Amino acid sequence: MTKLIRNLLILIFIAGTFYILFIETRLYQSSSVTMVKNLNETMPDLGGLGIFASASSSTVQDARILETYLSSYDELERLDRKFHLYKHYHSDALDFADRLYSFNSREDFFKKYLSRLQLDLDEVSGLLTIGFLHTDPKTAKAITEQLIADSDAKINEYNKLVAEKRLSYLIKQVATAKKKLDESIKELEQFQNKYNLLDPTSSATSQTAILATLQSELVSKRSELNAMKKYMSEKNFDVIRLKREIEEIQKTLKKIHRNLANKNGSALNTVLFEYERLKSFVDLNRELYKAALTQLEQTRAEISQNPKVLMKITQPVLPDEYAYPQKARSIFMLFLILALGYGIFILIHNIIREH
Repeated sequence: MTKLIRNLLILIFIAGTFYILFIETRLYQSSSVTMVKNLNETMPDLGGLGIFASASSSTVQDARILETYLSSYDELERLDRKFHLYKHYHSDALDFADRLYSFNSREDFFKKYLSRLQLDLDEVSGLLTIGFLHTDPKTAKAITEQLIADSDAKINEYNKLVAEKRLSYLIKQVATAKKKLDESIKELEQFQNKYNLLDPTSSATSQTAILATLQSELVSKRSELNAMKKYMSEKNFDVIRLKREIEEIQKTLKKIHRNLANKNGSALNTVLFEYERLKSFVDLNRELYKAALTQLEQTRAEISQNPKVLMKITQPVLPDEYAYPQKARSIFMLFLILALGYGIFILIHNIIREH
């Protein structure tokens, strides 16, 4: 029994080695190291090595999006239309164990595509390696170039879609900000028309200046009156005239005080405070409207250009030698598996015999 198993395993090893050496499909690999670059971002000066600095979260996120897209049915269908992968995977170009047959499903076709697709993301630097395996080296290079072109188009399509949604939102924001600004301007205009004042601040300033002048004049007149009373009688014409002037100044001062501050809503200080409140709303709404307009124009500019590009750090190359199978490694692994299996069998056989 032991000899039979040993001979069987030797036969399997010989058949497997023959398959690996002479039958197994040879696959050529072409690959390129890429990186999503946002042209609107500025990078610090790192002595020409800025490209190898730690990637931003947006760069890694974009690379993840590309990984997901390239591993999708959508990309497979695009490549199949151009390179006829479905026909290729069912052809004699692949060995009997590797090729697909009529009974294989669409999911099997997709799994075969994923097995040929080579994607490797370095999350520290944001570098994404894109490659493809094919039985023909020229086709492997052409498909890799197509994968890169599709990635570049997809990342900008995605960003334009986001920008367009943001644009739609900003248009509504601008309209809302414009409406609020117009309403606040109209309210301020109605307030000015109600009190017949273009700017209550200037009126308050002028009345305050008049008040200060009159108060100074009143002090001067009172001093002059006190001086006259020392050598003139109360019935003297100049004394009477000076008293009347003082009374008129006092009446004018009281009137100005009533205009500047009283308990009803027409006092100048109340009007001034209300004016300042309405004017502050106009200024605030004007700034909000300006900010919304600025964001709107920036978003429109982003849509009209491609802010993100897929940079090729290394170009796809035309491979001279096949990458798979790695014959020596495959034969060694086959030997290791069979030897391990034989060892387990001997161990179990000895245990059974001893019992």
